[in-house]
Amino acid sequence: MDKVSFTSRIRLVSLDEFGGAFSKMKPKQRVDFPWTIKQSVLSHSAFTTDILDCTVCGFTDGRQVLLNHICPTNPVNYNFKRISDFIKKKIDLTNPDLQGFILGAKLNNQATPFSGELFERFERFMEEFNIPYSKFKGGLFENHCAYSSSKDEWLIGNCLVTEGVKEIYKKPLQILERIFDEVKISSTDEVSW
Repeated sequence: MDKVSFTSRIRLVSLDEFGGAFSKMKPKQRVDFPWTIKQSVLSHSAFTTDILDCTVCGFTDGRQVLLNHICPTNPVNYNFKRISDFIKKKIDLTNPDLQGFILGAKLNNQATPFSGELFERFERFMEEFNIPYSKFKGGLFENHCAYSSSKDEWLIGNCLVTEGVKEIYKKPLQILERIFDEVKISSTDEVSW
């Protein structure tokens, strides 16, 4: 899948800016509670909020996105084969333009021990199908996430992104590495403010 013909932008934004962006989206584009595959969205744009110990996984070909927000405490989500079968039915995994995005999990969290494993299962899925992906794993903060195909852009909303943050962190990758325990940017993606 190294023939991807477009580059997605990943932009880190404040919670206010994120709210303004997703307020323009329709309710049917929101991946909402109880965060199982039933709430997944396949659309030209999608968003989800309140990501703590959950894993958000997105697949895009630049024209549409399949966005999943999977809760590690909901027993229906323990069967990853069911999740992977759902993904396989919704998108063409042989599409040479397919790219992935994974965000979430709380590492070593005694209250949700399945959180890290769920994230890793999504990573293995991406690798099994040779899908280039960016990942944002762990961290202590709540995040929000959105994708817009018209801009080919992922948004990550986080409380640490405030006015003046650009003076402290000269590059967005620096604050991403502060927010998350592990960050990997795909060669098919670029990070910006």
